[in-house]
Amino acid sequence: MKKDVHIAVLIMAAGASRRMDGIKQLMPWKDSNFLMETIKTVQQTNATSIHVVLGSNAEFISAECNLKEKNIEIIVNSNWENGLGESIAHGVKVLLKQTPGLDGILICLADQPLLSSVYLDSLIEEFTKHPSKIIATNYHKKVGVPALFPNLLFEKLTTLKGDFGAKEILNNEGNVIISLDAADQIIDVDTNLEYQNLLKRTNNSLNT
Repeated sequence: MKKDVHIAVLIMAAGASRRMDGIKQLMPWKDSNFLMETIKTVQQTNATSIHVVLGSNAEFISAECNLKEKNIEIIVNSNWENGLGESIAHGVKVLLKQTPGLDGILICLADQPLLSSVYLDSLIEEFTKHPSKIIATNYHKKVGVPALFPNLLFEKLTTLKGDFGAKEILNNEGNVIISLDAADQIIDVDTNLEYQNLLKRTNNSLNT
């Protein structure tokens, strides 16, 4: 990776996870929980900086994960109930004030626990070759996050609203998108059933 390419990561963890029993960001996973394991994964990449966007239960999540003691940059969106798009917009606005001169922003979710640092680095590496394009994840008939956005789209990211995340930009900028395949690493955990299935899948793989 080129040393002069500056990539900030926004880990989105602001939602209330109403479809799960408990706080999704703190659901047990590996040695800790979803959020901390996502942070660990991102810390192993070539990203320049890491920022976590919190909202619902922000103080409790931060305390449980000792984020301040671990020097993790925290951005709190008090309007998190307005949806993921609002949280992304707020996170980008704060990030641009704190960290000027960024080339790209990589948006990740805290509920995709199978994503590896190798895959995230492949997005970053592709971005170094095409710094004016969105480098997104292939979901067959659509693209989604993790997705790395170039600085020419930062302003659009700050205008996102509602609960559709960055879909508005990803759907409208198809001519400047390169999509990579994350294969079996793509899984979102939104319900208790999905969480239990994830645990079974992981246990089965360990026992084979």
